[in-house]
Amino acid sequence: MKFSDLLDLLPEPGGVPASALADDLALITAVSPELADAPLPAADAAALARGYVAHRARPVTAVVLTANEEERIAACLTALADDVDHCLLIDSGSTDGTAEQALRARPGTRILSAPWADDFSRQRNLAFGEVTEGWLCHVDADEVLVAAHAGRLRRALCLLDYLLAGRDLVVSPVIADQGGPVYTNTQRVLRADGSFRFRGPVHEHPYTPDGLAPPRVQVDVRFDHFGYLPEVIDERRKRELYVRLDRLARATEPDNPKWVYYEVRDGLDPAASEEEVRSAFALLASATGDTAPDRPGYRTERTVDSWSLLCELAVRLGDGDALRTYPALLAKAGREVEATYYRTLVESSRLLGRLSALVDSITAVESAEEPANRHLMGRLYELQSTLALASGRYETVVPAYRKATARGAGRSVTEDFGMLAGVLAETGGGAGSRPRPGG
Repeated sequence: MKFSDLLDLLPEPGGVPASALADDLALITAVSPELADAPLPAADAAALARGYVAHRARPVTAVVLTANEEERIAACLTALADDVDHCLLIDSGSTDGTAEQALRARPGTRILSAPWADDFSRQRNLAFGEVTEGWLCHVDADEVLVAAHAGRLRRALCLLDYLLAGRDLVVSPVIADQGGPVYTNTQRVLRADGSFRFRGPVHEHPYTPDGLAPPRVQVDVRFDHFGYLPEVIDERRKRELYVRLDRLARATEPDNPKWVYYEVRDGLDPAASEEEVRSAFALLASATGDTAPDRPGYRTERTVDSWSLLCELAVRLGDGDALRTYPALLAKAGREVEATYYRTLVESSRLLGRLSALVDSITAVESAEEPANRHLMGRLYELQSTLALASGRYETVVPAYRKATARGAGRSVTEDFGMLAGVLAETGGGAGSRPRPGG
């Protein structure tokens, strides 16, 4: 039996007997192809469930990089109480109470002093010299395991040790930015005795010795990340740090296209001028190929992400050619949601422009009204009001409606208004949801 066979049996009634194995298997949300084909230690699900009862978990060590984290470290470590056996802080010169708060929250925490050298990978890889057994779980000090998921990580790792003993792999819990995106391919948990190591001074990930993306497992374990809240970014000057490290990496590896991606993504100001956006687009386009890698690696892992970023820049530039080219590449790479978004954005802009032109064409014939066509002109104003509403020409909606009603038309617009009022009421956007003056 292969790992994928067991995962396929889980949703089937009775496919996997009710057991700890079935419960823990439900925490696995995705596996990479090379792990899906891995053979399992027993030939059927029932035998696997019986054997799992006697299996004992290997130790888990939380690895946390710290630098003046006294306000955050206690929450981070306390939340891990059910999931890790040990905690290792790799501290780059904290001058506050980080160490005291960590030891208070988790007695026995080890603290390794490691001066900051502009390299996150270097800091993380120090853990492999300190821990040689079990799993290393890399957690940022501003991340907190959600209470409802306590214990899940240990269970998932125990299961993987049982089913995939001897297979080197990385495990990805979910990282949810507060007020921002959710990340699933996080690659935060590794075997302490495995061969993978982090690479890159920033935006670091683990790789095989030859620089390829390692086999991965995604698990239903969520950490909430508070480090990208606007006030935290400003306070800790994160944007400046990342841009500086992006540029340092690009200077060190000028032929690695992913550093161009990161420099553009992190460094381009939302309020940048058109000239700056055009320059960033040209730089990224020249560094990015048009072929998705068969297996992402240290150099190629951001190729498809670069296409998505190029689409975003093309929107700001109004570059129609780019907005035909890069969505097609995204679709070919399986990123259908992004491809559809940008295609729809282009097509809807074209349609809205056409609707707006129709609104103006009606205005252009106002002077041709006469008693014989007054009723038809009323219907035309009715159409104008509807088209103006659809195309965002809101300043034209009511005047056109009034002209229509003055000529005995406008009923369909009234019906549209009624339906719109209902939609606004359902979404909380109606007038009744607004505070009263002085209230």
